[in-house]
Amino acid sequence: MRISTSNKRNTKNRVAAGAMAGSTAGSTAGARPDHVHRRVPIRVRSAWWPALLLVLLILGCAGRPLPSDRTARPAPSETAPTTGAFKPGQLPVIRIGLLVNRDSASLTGTGRFRVVDRASGEVIGTSSSGQIWNMQAKGAWIDVTAPGGAVQGLYTGPIDVGPLAREGRIKAADREYRGSMEVVSNKNGKLTVVNILDVENYLRGVVPPEIGKLKEDRIEALKAQAIAARTYTVSNLGRRKALGFDLYGTVADQVYHGYGAEWPVADRAISETRGMIATYEGKPIAAQYSSTCAGETESIEDAWGGDPIPYLRSVRDRDRGSDDFCSHSPVYTWRVEWNKDTLENILSTRLPGLDPRKRGEFDLRGISIKSRSSTGRVQLLEIKSNHGTATLRSGQIRSALRRPVRGQPMLRSTKFDLRFRQNTVVAEGGGYGHGIGMCQFGAIGMAGQGYKYDRILKHYYRGIDLDRVYN
Repeated sequence: MRISTSNKRNTKNRVAAGAMAGSTAGSTAGARPDHVHRRVPIRVRSAWWPALLLVLLILGCAGRPLPSDRTARPAPSETAPTTGAFKPGQLPVIRIGLLVNRDSASLTGTGRFRVVDRASGEVIGTSSSGQIWNMQAKGAWIDVTAPGGAVQGLYTGPIDVGPLAREGRIKAADREYRGSMEVVSNKNGKLTVVNILDVENYLRGVVPPEIGKLKEDRIEALKAQAIAARTYTVSNLGRRKALGFDLYGTVADQVYHGYGAEWPVADRAISETRGMIATYEGKPIAAQYSSTCAGETESIEDAWGGDPIPYLRSVRDRDRGSDDFCSHSPVYTWRVEWNKDTLENILSTRLPGLDPRKRGEFDLRGISIKSRSSTGRVQLLEIKSNHGTATLRSGQIRSALRRPVRGQPMLRSTKFDLRFRQNTVVAEGGGYGHGIGMCQFGAIGMAGQGYKYDRILKHYYRGIDLDRVYN
């Protein structure tokens, strides 16, 4: 196997501390009848379709909850915000897709709660804390079972599950959430569970999972994260409209863990920045952010292609000769090692465009870095095998070069160099995520040096303003 590290530019020492020698998201079960808006007698239940395959892939971070890692390249229409659903002066209500394409869902509450069929207005039942309601996908219908196993029947839905007390919460998938829940049968004949609540309460379950449960001396980083997350939210209302909600509750959009993730210092940061968003020329920005930039953020056009965006240009992660703000990150530098057999096994399942006629056969013959961006991140990676030559770009690279640990998570970033030693491939790199916009560990570092939230945000998003768009 030949490993080449020829580059279009010399990227030596792009990542500090000597860690590198170079640089570093089934068939449908039938359409829902438009004329049906009522409960269906139990006796017809067996006439409907069986449950289909589970198709949701849940992404997550292992170990210590690192700041977020958004890896998928957005569609061209998603690289800039759309604000049609956001009305300045009003507290937005957000719809978060918690469970998508599920065969079943179980919901309960922390106090008294009510289950209602929205189509008919029928109150299906009222329960006390801890009593579990089960819902099963039955084609275009929702099969509802009350606590204790009493079958209620088939409903067209949506089914609303909401607390009767102001501070009550609904529990789904082992997590408690503020607001209410909506269970709907989607176009795939599966269930989607949506959490509906206002943006400020939503942020309480977003900010700590995204940047960590920081102490009081880092509250300015929490404020910066709150504003970035709020901006991302209001600028993306309706983004997943075709799926029946606004945003995923995962790294596909923003990590959202509900009530259990709330943190008093983060609550204060959210409260003190209430209604504040980042704007450019009067419009909410596309507030991209990632965990660790390893010394320099990436310009959006270099990472994802398309036109440049003025406030998403590469910036150095330092000020006045200081060390990099994110140098304290546990993934500021990193090293990954594969033996040839392990790497071939990973590539044989992850590499796109493999010849189906050669299934089960994968012989890696060479890896070559063909080009890098100005920040040292790999833009083009060429992989040669018995299947031919595959050229990977940006996020494809991280998806193909999975780490040889449990779960095979993606490579942390594209800021890396490759070495080949005696049947072993070594990637030495730095950073975590796409590197666009705010560096979260950099924001933490800036807060530790006394920078305020506005200075932090304006360091990473150049030329922006901060506006309070509702009270």
